[in-house]
Amino acid sequence: MRVIKFNQAEGTIRLKVETFDDLWAIQRVTFPGDSMTAESRRKFKASESDKGEFKDVMITLTVEKTELDKNAGRLRATGKITHARPMEYVSLNSYHTLNIAPDDIVTISKAEWPEYMVKVLRDAVSDSRKPRLGLIVADDEKALSAYLLGYGIKFGSEMYSGLSKRMSQKDFTAAQNKYYDNILNEAKQMDVDTVIIASPGFTSQDVKKYAADSNAMKGIEKRIIYESVSNAERSGVYELIKSDKVDNLLHRERIRREFKLMDEFLTGLSAEKSKYGAKEVAEAIDSYSATKVFVNDSVLGDPQIQKVLALAEERNVQIEVFNANDEVGQQLHAFKDIASVI
Repeated sequence: MRVIKFNQAEGTIRLKVETFDDLWAIQRVTFPGDSMTAESRRKFKASESDKGEFKDVMITLTVEKTELDKNAGRLRATGKITHARPMEYVSLNSYHTLNIAPDDIVTISKAEWPEYMVKVLRDAVSDSRKPRLGLIVADDEKALSAYLLGYGIKFGSEMYSGLSKRMSQKDFTAAQNKYYDNILNEAKQMDVDTVIIASPGFTSQDVKKYAADSNAMKGIEKRIIYESVSNAERSGVYELIKSDKVDNLLHRERIRREFKLMDEFLTGLSAEKSKYGAKEVAEAIDSYSATKVFVNDSVLGDPQIQKVLALAEERNVQIEVFNANDEVGQQLHAFKDIASVI
């Protein structure tokens, strides 16, 4: 994401969308009542009998709802049109949906931009400059790939080895080599600077030896890191992310930070140093018993939550916005989507 212009006094920010992750960040800070401006296409009829033709129009609408379409790679913002250029191609107050995609330029206008919302966009700009991470967890039966993205974890499909103890040694070796080839090909195809292949037992080291013996990863050996993990399931991917073994790769990644913050909150619960729920967190902030507030992005548009966060900003309390769809966000949801620690 690239910020073209930010006028905080006027409440407008103009952005160049570069990745799908940027769309996710934009959705997090766009709520009903905000204005959004972007280029769109509108069917124009010169008369009732005219079949009509599509015209390119710059449309401003008051947002009523947003929807992130991962399959189409678009953010859809729907609402009533308040302004357009040229005006003759639209009817004011009619409904329209803006389809925002990478390479589009979009302007968002609000009554005000709280600092925590600005931070969401700043982090998106920062994330776009960071190398993404590819993850593959594998055992002798199956492997699972995943991407660590700015908006969380995206899991790929599972790969199965097809190995059986009933196979002859020749068939077993051939099936095993094919399985290792599939894992290494998946690693090659991942559009990232670094891929971690991890496993329980010796699978990752066996894959490493096979790669070296077969010269399968020639020229990209430095992109691959081999580690250990307790299982080849989704929980193994999350375990890998939290592991100190890959701290040098993940310490700047938002999701790992969220895991650490949630651990801090859970530890504080037993000592009654952590609070959760809008009312309790507001009381903690008001009594200077909170240094950090954690909130899910799914409730940023809630007026009650906004009041709590406004109080937090007023008292210089650090605000961290979590992805409600990730494991950590789901944990926070169980604690009413907002929490604080001393």
